[in-house]
Amino acid sequence: MTLTPSSRLLLLLAFAACSGAPSGPLQPPPGPGTMHVQITGHVTHDSTWSAFGEFRDVLATDSGDLSLLGGQSLTSNRLLNVVFPGRLDTGSFALGRYVYGTIPNYPAAAVVMDTSFYASVPGGVINISEADYPPRPGLEPGLLKGALIFHAVRLSPRPGGVLLETGDTITFSANFAAHWFHYLQPNVSVILSGGGPLLGSSLVSLGQSADDDHGGRFVSWESDFDALAGQGFPYEVSQEFRLAAPAIGTFPLAPVTPRMYADPTQWPAAYSALYYRDDPRVALSAGGTLNVTKFIAPTEAYYGEIHGTLDAPLALWANDTTVTADTVRVSATFAIQLWPLGGIPTTQRFPSTTRKLGN
Repeated sequence: MTLTPSSRLLLLLAFAACSGAPSGPLQPPPGPGTMHVQITGHVTHDSTWSAFGEFRDVLATDSGDLSLLGGQSLTSNRLLNVVFPGRLDTGSFALGRYVYGTIPNYPAAAVVMDTSFYASVPGGVINISEADYPPRPGLEPGLLKGALIFHAVRLSPRPGGVLLETGDTITFSANFAAHWFHYLQPNVSVILSGGGPLLGSSLVSLGQSADDDHGGRFVSWESDFDALAGQGFPYEVSQEFRLAAPAIGTFPLAPVTPRMYADPTQWPAAYSALYYRDDPRVALSAGGTLNVTKFIAPTEAYYGEIHGTLDAPLALWANDTTVTADTVRVSATFAIQLWPLGGIPTTQRFPSTTRKLGN
């Protein structure tokens, strides 16, 4: 839902008038990284909180993107978390019902007040007046400015983990100027065919990359094919490739033996290796191709990126000298972040949907 500036103001005023919101005007936030909060109803509160948030940006797609806006009292255990599927930008957006323990596919909010948990109900609104994202994803924040107002109902735990709505409600209003971070998330898909203990398409894959300490770069991922917990670890395979000089281009994957793989002085310019969770054999490249379609080197403050495809047969080795008859073929598409050289970004703490609730 996108509204004109005048409609946004009318909506906020109308909601405040009919919902028991604070009758006095909200004060503007004192400065960057703060929000001015007013709460009425079952709990009353009026003070300045810290304000922060992040955009979790899945590479090479808009699917799965998530924005999180948070606030935290400077003097007590009082927290706000606004969940927004996608990139939070300028505009006005309706807030719906927050379902405890889930990530909703629509905007919603939750509030922790000491030991009590309040979930938003339909009828609220968040208005973003300025969305100044950092110039590139990384360690440096931008600034997100706006206002929000919503009703929330207290949830009370019952035996067996059941949560019931109570008759206790609050109205939460805030103006904010939140420090706003932009973080990248990997996007990897893997298909295994041919031979070996596992075939099919991955359901979930997590990717990362690191310097190989020998002038090149490792890119790796872990993939889950059945969405089951498994033997305490859900990912059935872990795979990596090594590239001596990362750049856009097409690179042949060299055949590798276990002894070559164990000795960095024998590493080829490009090769791949795969480990199974439930099979002791290691799979090492026996040819194939690595195609890098996008490469951005990281800087001290900003992410880099590596995108591309891998298509290769990998031979399964029983030990250092014995190759088996099984060869698995891997077809993978990847878009993976390269961490800023200044360090791995630290995700802000947001109210947990698994925290123990009070009565």
